[in-house]
Amino acid sequence: MKYLQTFWTGPSGTDKENLITMKAGWRSCEYHWMSWALSCLLAKDMFGDIHLVTDLKGKEILVDRLQLPYSTVSAELENRLANYNPHLWALAKIYTYSIQTEPFLHLDGDVFLWQRPGAELLNSPLIAQNLDKDLAFYTVTLDKLNECFCYIPDEFKKANYENKTLYASNAGLLGGHDLNFFKLYCAKAFDLVDRNTDALDKLPPGNLNFIFEQFLFCKLAEIQQIPVAYLKGVVDDPVFKDYIKFEDYPNVQMVHPVGGFKKYPHVCEHVAKMLRSRYPEYYYRIIEMVRNNTSAMRSTVYYSPGLKLDALPLSPTRQTIGPPLFARTKAAINYLEKKYDYLKHTEFADDGNEDDLLNLPLVNDLTENEKARLLEILHLELRHKSLLKKYYGKQAGIQKLYTDDVEAHKQTQAVFSLKDAEILNIEVIGTKKYTLIELNCPWEYNHPDEIPGVIERNLNEPESPVSVLLLPDILTMNVKEYYLDDIDGIIFSMVKSREKISYILEEIKEYFTEDEIENDYESYQKLIFDSLKHLLYTNILCVY
Repeated sequence: MKYLQTFWTGPSGTDKENLITMKAGWRSCEYHWMSWALSCLLAKDMFGDIHLVTDLKGKEILVDRLQLPYSTVSAELENRLANYNPHLWALAKIYTYSIQTEPFLHLDGDVFLWQRPGAELLNSPLIAQNLDKDLAFYTVTLDKLNECFCYIPDEFKKANYENKTLYASNAGLLGGHDLNFFKLYCAKAFDLVDRNTDALDKLPPGNLNFIFEQFLFCKLAEIQQIPVAYLKGVVDDPVFKDYIKFEDYPNVQMVHPVGGFKKYPHVCEHVAKMLRSRYPEYYYRIIEMVRNNTSAMRSTVYYSPGLKLDALPLSPTRQTIGPPLFARTKAAINYLEKKYDYLKHTEFADDGNEDDLLNLPLVNDLTENEKARLLEILHLELRHKSLLKKYYGKQAGIQKLYTDDVEAHKQTQAVFSLKDAEILNIEVIGTKKYTLIELNCPWEYNHPDEIPGVIERNLNEPESPVSVLLLPDILTMNVKEYYLDDIDGIIFSMVKSREKISYILEEIKEYFTEDEIENDYESYQKLIFDSLKHLLYTNILCVY
């Protein structure tokens, strides 16, 4: 079987002069390239060979610059899709499927395989990642397609999916042995797009990809009565939370951070640290490529003067702008000014303090609750500001944080690669690098776009007290917030001195009923292990 990937940089009219800045849905461009590298390298290690179909610019970046070890590289996509909308990215994959002359398995560049699929799956006529069931975005897009398109093949007609269970085959992994099926399937996909060119702009083009790639694949297989073998089971929740369990390495078969997960800080950090740990040469090559391109990285530590690295010497280029100060305070002021019909917007200064906030005319109109919440946000962000100076004010401190972070990630991976009986004998302890604060509301967010919603929620809903740890996030030279859940809090209180994991597991039993433990001890142990993984990967705990 042939294992392959597709990377299309867009049609000929696309500006390709500065493709290094391409994020492809990731929070920052370096994570995009780290994802490609990690996906390729894992596949290479697992299958022995991995092949690439791309265009000339794609070859320049992935192969010539990053030196990813593809066994063969085809630039067949050069000018091949010159007249198509760049948002129809799945067409490049469809084209790759169509030109295969032997059984194949295609992997997306954000699919990370930790365990080799079984022979039964790999020998199947058709293969896909998982079966999507009744996910709303399929129905919404198909309805719009039926409304706007002039040419609607039977597979897409409303009568064939309305009031029925709607299935699609997720194409994170896609392939199989039935090449005749793929010839027909790919021809139908292109036909749908080509015969509705004038109506394409009436649909969100990104959503259309899932219809002509994933829905069509599943529907056509059903019509032709060809069984599809799935690596994973049925997914009926559009969140796909089970596909970002990096902490379960190496006991998770696959990780695939779809959609908005690419913007989650902890997902980006797992990709970065996994690549740094397993393939440091490629990790630092990506860092150097992005820095030399003067692209702003989220990994701002690599602009720090004098940082010494084992894998590659990095000479500092330029400093990026630091993390935004008082983002939530400013958003709260903006929200309250709109609520109370203030015509002039107040700009809270980056050197502002509590007195500056209390002197705002707006404060006189606030309820006591609103005033208290606004002050809580400010105090939280003032603590961030003071910790930024504490953590990153001296180069020696930056160097130690970075070195400790590298070692801690390796140790945590090593621990959870052990057998359960061996894990129980590991000793852990709190790192003491945190600042513990108590809040009346959770102010956490994964992406800046979420801040307005968090502000509106917490200014209008009852208190929900939480304990929060503020810790250094060395890669971004920022401060991260870790909100402790009940089990986290119990473990956190137990590890002021070093303790064996077996001791933690035994002591926490008192917070569960006997039935919960005795009837399903395996689930109980997994729950505690999962909490320990989070605390260790976040550097709240460390291996003693």
